[in-house]
Amino acid sequence: MNSPRFHPPPSLWPILALGLGVLAGLIPLLAGGSLLWGGALLLGGVGLAGLAAGWPLSGVALLIVAALFTRFRYDIGPVSVRPEHLAALAVAGLGLTQMAIHRARLRFPLPVGLALGWWGVNLISALFFSPVLLNGVQNALRIGLLILTLFLVANLIPNRRAWWMAITLFLAAGVAEAAFGILARVLYPFGFNLGVQVSWNFTEPIPYGTFEEGNLFGSHIASWATLLLMLLLTAGSLRRPTLRQGLLLAGLGVLLLGLFLSLSRAAWLTFAAGAALIWVFHRGAAWHAANRLALLLAAGPFLIFTLLGLAPFLPSSWPFVDRLQSFLSLSSDPTFAARLNDWALAWNDWLQRPLTGWGPGSFADLHGLIRANPAWISNLGLRLLQETGIIGLLLFGGYLFTLILPALKRSRRLPLLPDGAALFGLTLAYLLLIGLAYQSTDGIWLAASWVHAGLILAGVRVLTPEES
Repeated sequence: MNSPRFHPPPSLWPILALGLGVLAGLIPLLAGGSLLWGGALLLGGVGLAGLAAGWPLSGVALLIVAALFTRFRYDIGPVSVRPEHLAALAVAGLGLTQMAIHRARLRFPLPVGLALGWWGVNLISALFFSPVLLNGVQNALRIGLLILTLFLVANLIPNRRAWWMAITLFLAAGVAEAAFGILARVLYPFGFNLGVQVSWNFTEPIPYGTFEEGNLFGSHIASWATLLLMLLLTAGSLRRPTLRQGLLLAGLGVLLLGLFLSLSRAAWLTFAAGAALIWVFHRGAAWHAANRLALLLAAGPFLIFTLLGLAPFLPSSWPFVDRLQSFLSLSSDPTFAARLNDWALAWNDWLQRPLTGWGPGSFADLHGLIRANPAWISNLGLRLLQETGIIGLLLFGGYLFTLILPALKRSRRLPLLPDGAALFGLTLAYLLLIGLAYQSTDGIWLAASWVHAGLILAGVRVLTPEES
């Protein structure tokens, strides 16, 4: 699967042609006479051929792009399918074919093994403790596809050049996502809803683009903005401005505007924390970083209290100010109160099954509708406890530890500044996404964060001399 070539060998083209020919011949039978289904099958076959033509980077590109379209799902009977699920299966199927042709060596790094262990707890809990067995098993299978996505991204990037191409695509997709959200917000007052929500507790329109809801839109934009800020500061060390610096600055501007419009408090905090930590660690000797960290710890609380102290004197009719003022009255904030209620229910569920939990998606099966929507745990830590118990929480924590720590160490030892900056930015952005943003609005069931983690794993490997 980890082929160093970006184009299929000549021997693969007859196989692709034969496969498309067989598919074209079987279309009338498979489509049952339906022109629509026949066209869809043919388009799928051509897409697979194109995927093979750009392999392996095309596989990474498909996984990155498909992970953005989380709000588009299709119900086939009782099964709900998202584009990210189909992408993982398509890339895995083609990857097995490539592996057979090239006799490639698959890599199973420790974080992937621990993630598989966490998935195993999900599956066992679903089989033996889920209130609705069918729902639990379906949810466990979806989680399995997320681990598959992590494994695929980590294996499909063969070298440093391909890794940089994947990061560039990852950032370009993020900027495009933010731009689409901005466009959706601009068009919403004119009667066009491309992806804007108005919630029960906050009437200001919030764009969510192609994501499932506004908080996840904001959280991932904060993650992309953190990485892009790191790269921009690195490029800024050059003496003369370059086109690359201009593109990075323009992309960061689009991301920050999307982040502002998301009105997600957790996303704002995520980016603020990322920017502060980048300022501390992005350059200089260790003692310089220690001095900046001490200054941040001393001045940070003063700046926060000053900002919150000024908030009551600003007009609350402005949505941004209203969200800022809500930090001063969290006890009466309806969103925060609702989350506290859900967290209390999840905690009580975990106390009944502390070791293994109730299985993935069991919270909705246990509690039905809450506030006219299926019950949902917004906090990642409590979700892990409620669904997989202490065993699942420890395995997931082990996955995070073995993913984050080697990446941070590797990024600080790299002799090439752009490589180390990119790996550090990726890792810091992911750490804050999981550790901060997902504690308010969890998105671990969606593929975007797993693609991000796969880029970190691949970076550690291709930037380690003995593995390159």
